[in-house]
Amino acid sequence: MMSNCIITASIFLGIIGQSDYSKLQEIKPTQFAKAPGYSEGPTWKNGELFFCSGSLLRVSKEGKVEKFLDINPAGTVLNAKGHLLICDNKHKAILDYAPDGSLNVLADSYENKPLNSLNDLTLDAKGNIYWTDPSGSSLQKPVGNIFRLSPKGEVTKIATGLAFPNGLDVDPQSKFLYLIESQSKKILRYLIPEEGKPFAEPELFYDLGGSGGDGCAFDNKGNLWVADFQRPETKQGRILILSPEKKVLGHVDIPAQVVSNIAFGGPNHDEIFCSTGGPNGIFHAKVGIQGFKGHPGVENKSLRKIPISPEGTASIIHPRKFGVPGGIGTTRGWYIWKSFDPETMTATVTRDSSDEIIKTRVLPWATTYRYLVYGANPADLLPGERVNLFFNADENHPRGYLVHYQDEICQMKGHNHIWEITEDAVDGKTFKARVIADKKPLDKNIAEFNISPECKKWKAGKLIDTLSMKKGDTFYLTWCMKEKQKVVMQIVDEASLEEIKTRQLALINARLAKDGLEGYIDTVDGKKVLFTVYATFWSQANQLKPGQLVQILSPSEKVKAPQSIVLKVVSQKNRGTYGSGFNEVTLETTKDSDSVILSKFENIQGTHLVPLLKAK
Repeated sequence: MMSNCIITASIFLGIIGQSDYSKLQEIKPTQFAKAPGYSEGPTWKNGELFFCSGSLLRVSKEGKVEKFLDINPAGTVLNAKGHLLICDNKHKAILDYAPDGSLNVLADSYENKPLNSLNDLTLDAKGNIYWTDPSGSSLQKPVGNIFRLSPKGEVTKIATGLAFPNGLDVDPQSKFLYLIESQSKKILRYLIPEEGKPFAEPELFYDLGGSGGDGCAFDNKGNLWVADFQRPETKQGRILILSPEKKVLGHVDIPAQVVSNIAFGGPNHDEIFCSTGGPNGIFHAKVGIQGFKGHPGVENKSLRKIPISPEGTASIIHPRKFGVPGGIGTTRGWYIWKSFDPETMTATVTRDSSDEIIKTRVLPWATTYRYLVYGANPADLLPGERVNLFFNADENHPRGYLVHYQDEICQMKGHNHIWEITEDAVDGKTFKARVIADKKPLDKNIAEFNISPECKKWKAGKLIDTLSMKKGDTFYLTWCMKEKQKVVMQIVDEASLEEIKTRQLALINARLAKDGLEGYIDTVDGKKVLFTVYATFWSQANQLKPGQLVQILSPSEKVKAPQSIVLKVVSQKNRGTYGSGFNEVTLETTKDSDSVILSKFENIQGTHLVPLLKAK
């Protein structure tokens, strides 16, 4: 049982009739379960509730919230045959937790490339599984996709060009596929075509406005219950109910800052369970309207099984044998970076909103994103620098492990935010600015900055000595908190982002050539060697090509062996995500005797693999 997760009783205030949706707004949902972080993807199964929060959690029949599977899920759905289907970003795969207790991979690639980012999933009456891939998409860059896995095991892309495709569901008649496109704040409806025919362009089903939507579910009458993320008028989430004719039937207010998804459940399947943030967990209400129990599904072909240990609730999956949690992070936000000790891999930070001092352990496979490039080192961060940090809990603190960081430039660029000068800067030493999003002020706050004498000033891709800053100009900043003042160390205009990205990449590649990819040898099977890359350069392992030569450096302090052994790359597969830098590299020895030596390296963390530009 997770010590920081508890369950509380749910109080029902007024059951309503099956056809009376107008009284839904009178219902007062209560918190059903607390979670260690932001929650997603609830599903009711055999009297138990499963949901996603750092790992797959289960609220048991006895009322305990416990870790069920040590994966990194974003969405779940149950088919009528009792299979729990999961979008998992740890294995970059569609997983099937079967009634017999086995965990199977149903899909992990498209056109011979690993799946990218899996969000939410559903299925239709023929057994097709659909899921969304929003990675890298936004309103300005609509590159999100919807994929389909057929009962025959074929993965196809059925829709693209989407602005953050999120929750999706198929109606009870299996006629339409509904999609919540979060960045456009719209709900789209696709007519499911006859087998063998492509999907046509969708129709606009409903414009949510506000902060857009997230997940959704159908009741047995075919009405769509939508997780309306946050309403600007209440600063809280709600569940909005829409008829197939696009009419608003009613809503249920959820007393949380945001609501991410919804599932029907309970003994009569007439209760709703809503995943939330602020507070994190699940809210519940009995609504007296039965939900749709889902399409039957089929026995999908398993690509492989993921081993499940007999210990634990269902399994503890640790193929990397790391022994402490990875994953996207259950607690995140803005922090001031104080210091980093590479010897102990510990960092000291303070919260951006308070003076609370936090000491955290930086995981070796923590991911880093700086100047728009993966592969930075925690030692690169400046004392006092403002950064966005992702944490996982340890046994004592919700911020026990630092699993990911990204600097302000990455965070603001990724969210389409930028600093706007609010009045002409005349002395070249100070200026005032506010954050804007989509060309509108994010809030009413105006920040005052001092410019450091060492500040790097970028304009049109070049470093310059003097930078004019007029009202309305926009810039990205790297700044530090020093003696309670915001001190700017770098000012970058939009046109210079590519140049600082290029320079950062050159720095990382130079380190890579010197230090190599850190990881460990997982297995040696004859000439075949499986090397697990983690840590700083996990993303750079994508550059490895079949046939390329690499050398593995001996972890000499632990194993006496030749200084290096040359191997050939067979393949590599990126399994990484925020908070869990991870790449599987398959290698082949060039000499039989090397396999014997390499077998002594198995599971020794800190082994290094150095790419060679040419054969020795």
